[in-house]
Amino acid sequence: MGLNALLDVAKSALFTAQQALTVTGHNIGNVNTPGFSRQQVILTEERPVDGSPGQSGTGVKIAEIRRAVDVFLNRELAQSHEDLGQFTVARDELSRLESLFGDARGQGLSGKLNDFFKALQDASTTPAQIAPRSVVLSRATTLSSAFHQLNTNLVETRRGVDVQIGVTLSEINTLTGKIAEFNSQIKSAEVSGQNANDLRDQRDLAVNELATRVDVLTLDRQDGTVSVFTARGLVLVDQETTRKLVGVESPDNQALLDIGYDIGGSQPYVINDLISTGKLRGLLDVRDRTIPSVQRGVDALAGSILTEVNQIHRAGYGLDGSTGEDLFSGVSVTTKAPTTNSGTASIANGAVTAPSLLTFHDYEIQFTGPSGYSIVDATTGAGIRGNYTGTVLTPPTVDAPISIVTGVNDTLVVSVDGTTSGTITLNGTGSPGLAYVSGDALAEELQSKINADSTLAAAGRQVTVLFDHTAHRLVLQSNSSGGTSAVDVTGGTARATLGLSAGASTAASGTYSGPQTFHLDGIAVTVSGAPAANDIVSVNSRDNAARDLAVVFSDPSKVALSSTRAGVPGNSKNGLDLVALQSKTVTGLDNATLFDAYRKTATNLGVASQVAGQRLETEEIRHEQLQNFRAQVSGVSLDEELVNLLKFQRAFEAASRMIVAADEMMSTLISLKR
Repeated sequence: MGLNALLDVAKSALFTAQQALTVTGHNIGNVNTPGFSRQQVILTEERPVDGSPGQSGTGVKIAEIRRAVDVFLNRELAQSHEDLGQFTVARDELSRLESLFGDARGQGLSGKLNDFFKALQDASTTPAQIAPRSVVLSRATTLSSAFHQLNTNLVETRRGVDVQIGVTLSEINTLTGKIAEFNSQIKSAEVSGQNANDLRDQRDLAVNELATRVDVLTLDRQDGTVSVFTARGLVLVDQETTRKLVGVESPDNQALLDIGYDIGGSQPYVINDLISTGKLRGLLDVRDRTIPSVQRGVDALAGSILTEVNQIHRAGYGLDGSTGEDLFSGVSVTTKAPTTNSGTASIANGAVTAPSLLTFHDYEIQFTGPSGYSIVDATTGAGIRGNYTGTVLTPPTVDAPISIVTGVNDTLVVSVDGTTSGTITLNGTGSPGLAYVSGDALAEELQSKINADSTLAAAGRQVTVLFDHTAHRLVLQSNSSGGTSAVDVTGGTARATLGLSAGASTAASGTYSGPQTFHLDGIAVTVSGAPAANDIVSVNSRDNAARDLAVVFSDPSKVALSSTRAGVPGNSKNGLDLVALQSKTVTGLDNATLFDAYRKTATNLGVASQVAGQRLETEEIRHEQLQNFRAQVSGVSLDEELVNLLKFQRAFEAASRMIVAADEMMSTLISLKR
């Protein structure tokens, strides 16, 4: 080893210390840079040379400039970003929905509903005065306006969330493009043996940004690139290529955006149900689950108010002697045949045939093929109760009762769930029979006599008979649901008198032959065409009830507070019956009162908002812990870097001194020749 070799060793030490100082300075400069990973200089010896008495070292070199990262921790952080994105959206959007109800400011539906019943109470106390009746109409109009405004706010909020979904999709595509670009740059840099540390940091940052929007799974490739997957294995980024997520207007969801995966064809693959976390999942849940659930509750409340008030109001008399008047209007039947059906079955607009029987549930007519069907209450998951809906008859009154005569003129034959009764005598006592002065009394007599039939009782068959005061129909319903549950009036001499001769029987399941009209819980719909197996059509009487609720008349004298014409104006029994509605349990509201049903809808939303806030708070704590763990592994410590700075500075100075010493030694040798 000569002096030249000594200079080479000194030079390698000098350059190594200089580069190490540069890396240290880079760390210090990026101490506050988001996503930056501390870089470490890995030193190793240069290859030694053979000599005597053994090998001699030739200096030092930098083997690698390495990022300080924990791959497992980075994946945990990505997952945490996914959850943060989802829970943040849920918390923010649910909080906004809560504010729409306005109860905290006293402007909510609960206050308007209370004002309406208070006005009815005041009018019933002074039935002879017109002014309190005007207040009833004013409060009813205010109540309907409150429903309109809440419905409008919910619709606009849902559209706003849909816009956010479109924006989020654009952000996702931008981020996947960045990741693919980083892949290309990293591959180009590392193919020549370089470590693209800064590019890898930026790519990881982009992956985390992507994770806040949609669930991601990454796979590192040997060439330095990373593949990104979402929605249970769909590729978003593969090396330098990307697949886009696009918004597709859904014909079955009010033209709102479905999440489409662009597979290169004319129709993207819809992946709404495959997305599990991230902001996109949170937005989809709020748009397609939370808001529709709130809308269902509000619509059911509006529809129940309409039907319950109208049933009582129609039976009363106004100051002008009017009767049979509805106070509210706005209930209609909504039908839908999904575009996913493979058959040609279609469903026409339905009609409300018996408002008092409405449940405001969702129903599905499910087809097993071209000729088989079953009807399911999609809200409860149970099959419907088979029923027989009679035709319109003149409602019995004191002045014009319906008389059923003992003997040959008072019989019926009824089939319930496949069991046919014997001859049922409707009135076994009295001659020439009983005069029924109300539809309810008539329905009670029919129910009692049918259920007392020995043949039906032995088979465990029973029915419920109701009289709808709005449509003036008798409806017989089986007490069992699902299967082949059905009720039919097949004989008897009283059929015509009772409006049961030309009625329609609808079984919970049976044979379909289109066009066919189905009657279910006060709704009639007609299905035509040829369905295929697994096709469904849906129907309900709830949609848009809040939007369409309106007061029918403006003349306060038509407010029906009296129960009889002779009782006008002093008789306020009908008005008191209307007031009593505020404490009545309603079948269409799952046997809750009007106020309880509203509180349930508002409370469920409040609880969901609170839970979302708690989940977000929990995830923020977890995320902070993960960030702290990452900082311990990848973060820059200024104290540590200061030590490194001094260490490499001293190494640089020592290497410089070695060069000076070698130079002096060289000068000494040269001077010897003189």
